[in-house]
Amino acid sequence: MPKGGEDGLLRRAVELAVSFLLPVIFLLISVPTGFVLESPGPSFDLQAEIKVEGAEIHPSRGEFLLTSVSLRESNLVYHLLSVVKDDHRLLQARRFLGEDLDVKAQDRLDGMLTLLSQEAASVVALRAATAEVELHELGALVLGVAEGSPAHGKLDPGQVIVSVEGIPVRGSEDLGERIAAAAEGEEVSLGVREVDWEALESGLEREGDLDPEELLTGEVREVSLLPVWDEGLGRRVVGVYTRDYFTHRSPVRVTWEMEAVRGPSAGLMMALSLLNLLLPEDLTRGLKVAGTGEIFPDGRVGPIGGLPMKIRAAEARGAEVFLYPRENQEDLAGVVTGMRLVPVDSLQEALDALSAGAE
Repeated sequence: MPKGGEDGLLRRAVELAVSFLLPVIFLLISVPTGFVLESPGPSFDLQAEIKVEGAEIHPSRGEFLLTSVSLRESNLVYHLLSVVKDDHRLLQARRFLGEDLDVKAQDRLDGMLTLLSQEAASVVALRAATAEVELHELGALVLGVAEGSPAHGKLDPGQVIVSVEGIPVRGSEDLGERIAAAAEGEEVSLGVREVDWEALESGLEREGDLDPEELLTGEVREVSLLPVWDEGLGRRVVGVYTRDYFTHRSPVRVTWEMEAVRGPSAGLMMALSLLNLLLPEDLTRGLKVAGTGEIFPDGRVGPIGGLPMKIRAAEARGAEVFLYPRENQEDLAGVVTGMRLVPVDSLQEALDALSAGAE
């Protein structure tokens, strides 16, 4: 066959291969699957991300490592990777984001939870360092509304309940008690305020120049709801899931320079990092200490998601100790690591564990 004919056949074969592969590649990388891919995220020393004014700070020989999880919309390529790589895990998007699959709304809530975690970590660490600090309780942030509940269609995630019958709400527990105490068959009037989401986002981008109280916008709107009996809780409810909404005041100003961090799970490590800067004693004892856990203003440590992936992220940074919420104990099934794993229920337990490890 003449050379020109061979070249023509080869060119035709290439064209056919390309015409076949391009649609396949397009399907692999672009078709949504209804899943979210979870994998280890960034891990870094939080102490380098904190700016403190109004107090002396002290250097550390070790590190307090934030650990995180990377979440992205999965495609067919990621599906294949999850089969062969044990550091990739698929989550059903509806279980992760809820039935509405509202990514923007979830991102807003994560931003607010980030801010409240910074506030809680500041309060806990400043108190532990015996610095002057005041907690200002502003209400209860709505995280979710149960379908078919009295609040469904009347309240939305991201709103803040600031009063019941005109009396200010101190937080989630106070809200629940006041609703449960309402006379049977009578509606309760909840005062609701909105959040300035644009101000929140721009403030987070400016790295910590935010006050939760200043984010409340507009007038108080009254919403009347008829509580219903919840057999599991043994009390009347309106069907909202909430978290304390608060701010603090202190002569010591703390700025968290962590634009990439979203959600509440860095709380414990933020509190430890700030406290370590404020105390002359080096809490790390020269070690790389990683961990995760939501922190509350009273020092309690709450459960989080993605624990196995966060452990892998810590291993990649050479961490020697890993602190995690005791309520996440079941999530460690099948996890193998050379790090010392320490379950804790509070900041004080974490401090005790670090002190005991140095003996």
